Amino acid sequence: MEKKLDKPEITHRLIELLGDNFSYEEIIIIGRRFHPDFEIKTAENQYGRLRLPPHAASEHLVNSLRNSGEISELLRFLIDLDCHSLNGREIRFCGLEDLLVVMRQFGIGYDLKKREFFLVSERECAPKWEECLQENKEYDFAYVSVDIVKSSEMALHEDIKLVERTVNALFDMIRISAIQYGGSIWSWQGDGGIIAFWGPQFATFSVYFSMEALGLLPLFNLKENAFKNDVTLRFGVDSGKTLYRNDKGNIISPNINFAAHLEKKCTEINSITISDRVYDELNEKQRTYFRESGELENRNYFSFSPTNFYSSSAKADEIGKHHDRSAVPKDAGDDNERPKRKRFF
Repeated sequence: MEKKLDKPEITHRLIELLGDNFSYEEIIIIGRRFHPDFEIKTAENQYGRLRLPPHAASEHLVNSLRNSGEISELLRFLIDLDCHSLNGREIRFCGLEDLLVVMRQFGIGYDLKKREFFLVSERECAPKWEECLQENKEYDFAYVSVDIVKSSEMALHEDIKLVERTVNALFDMIRISAIQYGGSIWSWQGDGGIIAFWGPQFATFSVYFSMEALGLLPLFNLKENAFKNDVTLRFGVDSGKTLYRNDKGNIISPNINFAAHLEKKCTEINSITISDRVYDELNEKQRTYFRESGELENRNYFSFSPTNFYSSSAKADEIGKHHDRSAVPKDAGDDNERPKRKRFF
């Protein structure tokens, strides 16, 4: 196990975790839990021995335990220390889950209940962040509320087997898109559900997922939809802190509720509505695709739909010219002489 844990990416994350969460004195205390005579030798001046910054001290500790083959024991100690006390201070780690996700990418999982490491097959090495989260600990999540618009009405006029086939195919499309952006389906009731995102860029990835799923819908209607009418979707997105529970049915979150309210009350068919918090997480370019659309529960919200996909960008006028038939000269001859339209995909 020590050899598998001896990866630069894992070591770097471990040093960051220690440096971000502990003082120089606390790092010395941790080191002496493993080696009673642990110390960090530094230079001296007239005021005494100099103290290293926490990250530099962390690097000394990690390198020392690497040499003695005790990195796994250090990791186990730190994981168990979360939400407990060290030297009279309660420890609530920032970044522990990120470290566990990186470990999983290298084929190493950690069972929080059994307190033991385990090897992960290559097929399972994609980050499964829910296995890295701890019960009753607060985390930042983004939530996407997805609704298949009027699915019950559509199903009334269709054969039950066709309904099941279409709904299952749509669910698979949504599930695969969500997985690609690190999303996890927390609830699904046939005509929609809640998909959660956590980790770096969680809000951005929730938006990317929503846009991708919406973009795949025309092809789905052509190839997979057995209904007479097209399937349409709505997406509502919000983010915020939530107390995590392994049993998703016990999770209470105003952000999940707000995402659902956005989707039901403020979103047109085949459109996405995001909250002010999600909008603030996007960069300047990403924001150009969303228009401020109104206010709900004293919060602003912003909308995206394919119909205004280009009009919000700086190139809207140029794109419009290439799609405007009047831009083609009247005396244009055969197709080879016509102005060529730009390709955007």
